[in-house]
This record gives sequence, C-alpha cells and structure tokens, in this order.
Amino acid sequence: MAPLLRSCSGLVIRCFKHVEAFADWITGAAGPVFVFLCWSLIGLGGFVFFDVVVRDFSFLTFLLLSPILLLVPLNLYLQYYLVTSIPSGFPAPRPSGPTKAESRWLVPNPKSLWAPERWGFYRSNAGGRPLTGHNGGVASEPRRRVRRCRKCDGPKPERTHHCSVCKRCVLLMDHHCPWINGCVGLHNQRHFILFMAWLSISCWVVCALGYGKFWESFAYLATWPAWTPKIGFTLLYVLSMAIGIAVPVLMAWHLHMVSHGETSIESHDNAYLEGKARAEGLIYLNPYDLGRRRNLELFFNIGPTGYRWTTLLLPLVVQPYTNGWSFPRRSLPTPTPSSPSDLHLHAPELAAGLSSGQGPAENGMAVAEGKYVMGDGNGDLTDDEEGGGGWMDEPEPGSHQ
Repeated sequence: MAPLLRSCSGLVIRCFKHVEAFADWITGAAGPVFVFLCWSLIGLGGFVFFDVVVRDFSFLTFLLLSPILLLVPLNLYLQYYLVTSIPSGFPAPRPSGPTKAESRWLVPNPKSLWAPERWGFYRSNAGGRPLTGHNGGVASEPRRRVRRCRKCDGPKPERTHHCSVCKRCVLLMDHHCPWINGCVGLHNQRHFILFMAWLSISCWVVCALGYGKFWESFAYLATWPAWTPKIGFTLLYVLSMAIGIAVPVLMAWHLHMVSHGETSIESHDNAYLEGKARAEGLIYLNPYDLGRRRNLELFFNIGPTGYRWTTLLLPLVVQPYTNGWSFPRRSLPTPTPSSPSDLHLHAPELAAGLSSGQGPAENGMAVAEGKYVMGDGNGDLTDDEEGGGGWMDEPEPGSHQ
C-alpha cells in the first residue's frame, strides 16, 4: 500500500508542477496584451478627457489648471513608459550579454534626457556613491561568497529571488506584474509606485473636473459638441471612479511595505516569523527596517543622502541608492537577551523552532526580558529552490546588471 501511495503522491506533485509551469507561460505570454490594454485605456482616457471636459474651459480656468493639466498626463504616460522599459535589474547578464534595454537603462548616464543631472537635480554630497557590491566596489577588499541559484546557476545575493516567468534571478524582486510584462524589482519599483500614484491622481482629476459633464451625458441634448459619444465619456467616468478607489489601495499597501523595509515577498516571511517569535517569547526584527522615514528616503533616493524631493514630480530616471548586492542593516537594540544563544538566532532557525528563549510575554509580545531575533534577509521561507544551489564567489564589480 505504501509504494502505491508514494507513486500516486509523486504523480500528483508532477502534475501540479506542470500546471504551475503552464500558468507561468500564460502569465508571460499575456504580458504584451496587458501592456497594450493599459496603453489603450490611458491613451483613450486622456483623449476623451481633453475632448469632453477641457474643451469647455475658459482661458482663465485653463490657465489656473495648467499645472495639473500638464504634470498629470506627462507623469502618467512617461512613468508607465519607464516602468515598462526599464528592466528590474539582475545579478548577472545573460550568457549572450546584456540586452539593449539593460545597457541603456541600467548604466547611469548623466547626459541622458532622463537623468536628473541633465535638469539640474544633483544628489546630495552626503550621499556619496551608491553601493556597488558587498565590498562597496573597493578592489583591495576580498570578494565575499554569495549564494548560487540552482535554477539559473547564477549568483543570488541577498534579497534576490528567481522569477519563474522571467526565468532568471531578479535583484530586490517584489513580484512579477503582467501589466508591465516583467518583474517589479530594484530599478523599476520606484517608477511602478509613482505610476500608481499618478494614475490615481489622473482618475481623481477626471472625477472632479468631469462631474458636471458626467450628469450632462445622461440628459437629452440636441447637441453634444465633443467628438466622443456620450456613452464613451460615461464609461470613462465610471472606470475612473473604480480605478480611483482600487489603485490607491494597492499603492498604499506597497508604500506600507516600503516604509517597513520589505518587499511583497519578504512581507510573507516577516509576518510568519513575527508571529513565530511572539509565540516563543521573542521580538522579531526585520534587518532592513531602518525606520519609516529613512526607508522611504532610501527607496525614492531622496533626502539628506539622495536627490531633492521634487524629483518625485517629474518622470526622471533616479538610480537606486544601491545596486542590489548590499543593503544597510539595522542593529540590535541595546537590551541584551538573557540567553546568549538568542542573540545569534536567525530567521530560518526561528522558523525551525530552535529558540531557547521562553521568557514571559505581555499581550503576546516578549518585552520583559528584551529578547530579540534578527532576520537574515535570505528569504528562505518564500524561496522555492529547495535548499538552493550552494555558494559561489561574488562576480567582479560591474559584471552584473
């Protein structure tokens, strides 16, 4: 009986793997369709708005609203162009070499029209150079060993995950999004969130300025001066209301995760490990959580060590503060755990139930004895490599994309 059950179990697992592979293929194949659909919606939406609403503005109204009428569509279209054009970033190029998109977008070029420096926006002197690897690009320091991906056989630095749709590892991977036909990662997540922000603002502008025209579209009028049919504007208005509610919720969730120093993938690890720590009388700490304000400053690369906040108002390609091989980490709080072994307990060990601390807890949180556990950032719970592919030497600085 046991061999039969084992064979059936193996057959079921293989079937699920084939279904998963087919789902990944469908997701990748549908990507261009989603991108075309999105371009069609925002393109037609902009035309209908200007055709129906803006055409009736007086010169004074148009002049007063010109900053909105210029900035909103400019950022809406160009941020979507950037998020669909800029690769997410990879620890190593393909064997055939970097693609044109990788060479164009992932290599900083201050003379580019997309560069902040071209328009007078310079990074603060306190920012210094972005991190270029575990050793910061200093050739005199020995290179460290990094994990090897068992699926693509390439380097897999911290916070990197293998995308089953893209078939390669992605630096600081958040998720694979069919609406951009690619992964959201280190180099394009900033544009992904800014696109959601400007899309939300666009929908609110349509709802606010087109309110009168919306009700007018239901009335029987002999003349409708716009080229767009009434039903066309009605559909745009209803769609804008729906998107204006749904997208801000999604954007708020992403900003919440960014403010906590985590990606969508890492949030699953951190939520599970935080609950596990609470049950074992420990306080779990995300190693990349440097505080809400600092996390947001680093993510958008603004503030004392980055660019000016006004870069958020323009469709500029602001390089990330790191290239994805090294990240600043928080330190443990000053209280020392009662058990020395708890100080070195990492997330995978905690998940396996190896904690030695069973101190008193208050409302589920161990606060009396100050016991902490720090995650290690490897993402072992959400990684699907079944143990990984071992370790390898870190590639030479500049060899990754």
